[in-house]
Amino acid sequence: MIEVLAGVRSEALGNARDVFVYLPPGYDAAAGPYPLVVLHDGQHVFAGAGLEPSWRVDETLDDLIGRGLLPPLVAVGVANAGDQRGNEYSHEVPYPRDPNGSCRGELYERFLVEELLPLVRERYAITGDPGATAVMGSSMGGLVSYHLAFRRPDVFGLAAVLSPFLVFVDPETLEETPVFRRFPGRGPNRIWIDIGGMEGLIMVKPVRELVGHLIGVGYGPDEDLRYRHEPSAPHHEDAWAGRAGSALLHLFGVEGPPVALSGSDGHGAVGQAVDVAPVGERSDGCVYSVLSADVTWRPPQMLEPGAGHGLLTGVEAGTAEVVARAGRLEAAGRVTVVDGPADALLDVTVVVPEDTPADSPVYFSGLVTTEVAPGVHHGAWRLPRGVGLNGTIGRGWRRDGLDADGLPIRTPLRHDGDRRVWVRVAAWSDPAQADPHAGS
Repeated sequence: MIEVLAGVRSEALGNARDVFVYLPPGYDAAAGPYPLVVLHDGQHVFAGAGLEPSWRVDETLDDLIGRGLLPPLVAVGVANAGDQRGNEYSHEVPYPRDPNGSCRGELYERFLVEELLPLVRERYAITGDPGATAVMGSSMGGLVSYHLAFRRPDVFGLAAVLSPFLVFVDPETLEETPVFRRFPGRGPNRIWIDIGGMEGLIMVKPVRELVGHLIGVGYGPDEDLRYRHEPSAPHHEDAWAGRAGSALLHLFGVEGPPVALSGSDGHGAVGQAVDVAPVGERSDGCVYSVLSADVTWRPPQMLEPGAGHGLLTGVEAGTAEVVARAGRLEAAGRVTVVDGPADALLDVTVVVPEDTPADSPVYFSGLVTTEVAPGVHHGAWRLPRGVGLNGTIGRGWRRDGLDADGLPIRTPLRHDGDRRVWVRVAAWSDPAQADPHAGS
């Protein structure tokens, strides 16, 4: 069951938004207090209320709770504030995609901790124990979840950080600006962090480096920290819906070893790091990258250990067989190393509708193009080999390029070599018509 608290006002932020509350099957206040998970971008969290695309967390919770794999818990989806989303989810660096961007993360934090949580705890039988309270989000919502959990572990003792926006890559110059803080010690008790391999400028590398930092400050790999790299996953709600169950099982489920192991294939240039951590699955269905696995490879001269658990670096061109072992389980994979530069050319032409505003930016997978003729935009970039691009066309938040059938354009590609791409946009989506819960 999902209840909607409409127009919840924040004095700290000076605005209001809808809040969606999932109550587990058989919810009974007398049986509480219930564990709690707070999710950002709440209008896209539950299939039973809100907007599509959705994480479908209500369906996932119904299933896992119904099978006894999770305890009954309450999930609170907090709608974002539309154009203020990036600012409210930023603690350390003003939201870089907005020329007037600012850091309103501390005010959003005050709203959650001092205004919203007291409200929902008054209405529902929800725990105040940080060890049973999680914060969860994706992209900018992943960034703010990470900061909230490390700034306020007294409130959020559990954190699920999906596809976090950790580094802003300038879509014109490709200059990288970190937007997160590396905390010097442990924060929450348990952390889930993941990334897809087809997320473009939301890159695997900074997430993998943050995982290494977390291990360095005392989090045990595959214990209180679990990481998932899903090479084929884009930056999209469908991907987060697929990983949300594993994240929740790590935070609230019962610990156990993997019962199945799958090898990982990799591709890169000489000198590039390749992720070969195998994929493990627990008996409850929690799927994750097994960072603690032992890895060997042949021929031995082709690869060398990289700077992190499950990372190898290419030394010479060729193909190597990689074997990963976790307990009694064993899985094989293959790594291909190519000779040549670590980057390759991507050349893109986008043809847009006649009604596209003349001053509107046009992005291909987050990379900004330039108008070279009426209705024709072009861009050329040298990108790291292996970067996965979702192939979307956009003009900003929820202004997506649509094909002739009215569907969002998505032509994912793995950038393993020089290539040219040509795309025609039939129309643009209208965010004003798509999100009645954007806040005010």
